Amino acid sequence: MSRPRLCLVTLLIILFLPFTVLAASRVPGLDPGTAGRYRAIHSWQSYFQVRYTDPEDKDGYVSLRRLKLYGQGPVSGSWSYYVQFLYKANNYSVIDNRIFLQEIRATLKTAAGKLVIGQFKPPFGMERFTSDAEIALADRSQPTDRLIPNGNLHVSFARDLGFQWERGNETGPSYALGIFAGSGANKPLGGSGPLVAGRLAYQWYNDDSTTLRTEVALSWRRDKNLDFSGQVAGVPAEYSDFSGSDARGNLALAWDGAFGRMRAEFFAVQYHSDENRVKSIAARGFYVQLARPVSRRWLGAVRYESIDPDIGITNSKDCQWVTLGGTYYINADLHKIQVDYVVKSERVREVENDALILQYQRFF
Repeated sequence: MSRPRLCLVTLLIILFLPFTVLAASRVPGLDPGTAGRYRAIHSWQSYFQVRYTDPEDKDGYVSLRRLKLYGQGPVSGSWSYYVQFLYKANNYSVIDNRIFLQEIRATLKTAAGKLVIGQFKPPFGMERFTSDAEIALADRSQPTDRLIPNGNLHVSFARDLGFQWERGNETGPSYALGIFAGSGANKPLGGSGPLVAGRLAYQWYNDDSTTLRTEVALSWRRDKNLDFSGQVAGVPAEYSDFSGSDARGNLALAWDGAFGRMRAEFFAVQYHSDENRVKSIAARGFYVQLARPVSRRWLGAVRYESIDPDIGITNSKDCQWVTLGGTYYINADLHKIQVDYVVKSERVREVENDALILQYQRFF
């Protein structure tokens, strides 16, 4: 963690801690020294995911996909906090064997809406806002992971430092608008930004418990020395140290009903380079996913996804994946087993790289 961010986190803890204790002491009948009653206000949870991955082109391996610890509670008045830590191991990734402060935010609830301040996800993309403990398949889609503003941006985990205003209810229209630093979480502040992101949504409920939700989101950012190589694989090497701007759009649709759940999203990204020697490119991606309970404990799911990192050329980085998956619920999402098979296809020069994924998840 960089020194400015470490100082910020320390300052937030110093500021929040006295108010947290004060808020607890002011609740009628609450004794902060009584652990059970205190936990009713300050909630902390943890879960882990252990995974076996067997790709066609590599040897199979076991990894700690995620170990998360997160907590939330009141601060003072209408303020509340949320903190989340992350640890991973043996994923063959640069983020293995390190503890990260993934998210820290303070929220002020008012009659007019909510103000959010801290390190959190910009309001862009629907699947990204479904917890990885609750998604129907073991992983999110590639378009979501790579084409949201801070997707695959080194160790940002899709988060950024900033503030956001949001308003809306469970039904009807809602919106969120945020301004962020632009360099991504867990990165030194400098150069890039601002990142401006906004989302407009509308949700309908029917008497038969059918839910329909639509979303449209836009973002724009000024870029300086950002590494986009994880977002747009196969593009010029200069995209690992990119300066210019990026603009993004997202359309999303969700339907939940008696038959099951459907999710679909489309992403469009335009990278504008400031340097004549580095070409500007456009990327596109989408997915469609269906999930349906097949028994009291089993959920079946299928997803088709496509991503094109540079629509100006056709190469092996243009991919289409089909994922077939099943989830066995031991105790809802608190305790479950997931098995997925991912069929991976490249537009040119196909390789044998399908993968079998077996994942065990447990809250504690």
